[in-house]
Amino acid sequence: MTTVLFERDGKVGWIRLNRPDKLNAMNIEMANELREILWNVSKEEDIRSVVISGVGKSFSAGGDLAEFSSGDTSRVLYDIIGVLNDCIRIIRRTAKIFIASIRGFCSGGGFGLMASCDLAVASRDAKFNMAYARIGASPDLSSSIVLTRTSSLKRASYLIFSGDFISAEEALGFGLVNFVVEDNELERKTKELAFKMADVAPLSVRVAKNLINRELFWDLDELLELEREGMSFVGKSEDIKEGIRAFFEKRKPNWKGR
Repeated sequence: MTTVLFERDGKVGWIRLNRPDKLNAMNIEMANELREILWNVSKEEDIRSVVISGVGKSFSAGGDLAEFSSGDTSRVLYDIIGVLNDCIRIIRRTAKIFIASIRGFCSGGGFGLMASCDLAVASRDAKFNMAYARIGASPDLSSSIVLTRTSSLKRASYLIFSGDFISAEEALGFGLVNFVVEDNELERKTKELAFKMADVAPLSVRVAKNLINRELFWDLDELLELEREGMSFVGKSEDIKEGIRAFFEKRKPNWKGR
């Protein structure tokens, strides 16, 4: 099964994560397909705005923990984050407006993917969290960058350390999303916004996005690599193995600090 779908509607491209039975959890297959589609879209001059959404009940529950726990966790994390970091670079450096359309869970790597987009629309039932600390992992996919630079230190620190969920309305208050709508209005509102953004003068988008990147993402490569190295480091620990086991066993982890 293709894990990422793409369709085009005039000047709007629509990318859909397609592992609904896994709440669109990201594995290496999805990461590679997403990178390929984003790369191809970035070369299509007639596509002016791009929506990223999830098939089914959720945007993305983050990384596929079953895949991470098989074999060398550190190596698996290092490899998949390398591919997904390429996706973040394409989103930030392509002169198109990327819009995340969120329903259900937006967690971990899904949170990072959403955060890297220029705009976001969420359904009222959407739930957002930085799930990493709950399994002994660390932030990735630009999530620590965007959260700390667009929200306050206290808000960012709490979300990163606690792993607690916030509602769509709270995400709106944090500046993580632009609009919150009823679930049955999500696709309509997203399309409306996507077509509106597709009509913005392309040279204006190019210059404005470069200016935004200069302010918020001037050191993107360095920080993405630091996130990747951090995840690889914790991937070697006993704690992340315990965190993943505890997640599947639905119990509280017993951290060892090693």
